[in-house]
Amino acid sequence: MLITPETRSDEKRQPRQRFGAQCAALIAACALLAQCSAVPVESAAAPPAPSNYGVLAANTVKGFQPFATYSDFEIAAPRWVHAGTGWNWLVCLRYVDRGQRRYYAIFIQGDSVVNSRYDILTDRCGAQQYVPFDRMTGAIKSPPVPQQPTY
Repeated sequence: MLITPETRSDEKRQPRQRFGAQCAALIAACALLAQCSAVPVESAAAPPAPSNYGVLAANTVKGFQPFATYSDFEIAAPRWVHAGTGWNWLVCLRYVDRGQRRYYAIFIQGDSVVNSRYDILTDRCGAQQYVPFDRMTGAIKSPPVPQQPTY
């Protein structure tokens, strides 16, 4: 192989380019992992749970598109959690959608819903205790007993 000045400069440049790409990938990975550790070490003091959480949940459910086809609505007691919107009360709903059991998470700050979504693993809605509630009025049949989270 004939070594020319161009070949020699390409050989020197290639490791530098790889090193730069590796550094960029490492910085991106660190930035992503930093988002995972955004939960404060100390928990905030929980304010009183909203007494109208059943009504807030019912109003949220009424916004579902095929609302009339859902049945067997149940609700869990509010839990004080840290989420993407900060410290919130998390209320989990359980219902049946065309024969399939579904879970839905509703995040409440003060007297308003700040976020809602189908539950994800960290919401732990499947591990909660539920009681029936009226999806039209939000009336809770008998308040569920709040559970302390287990880790």
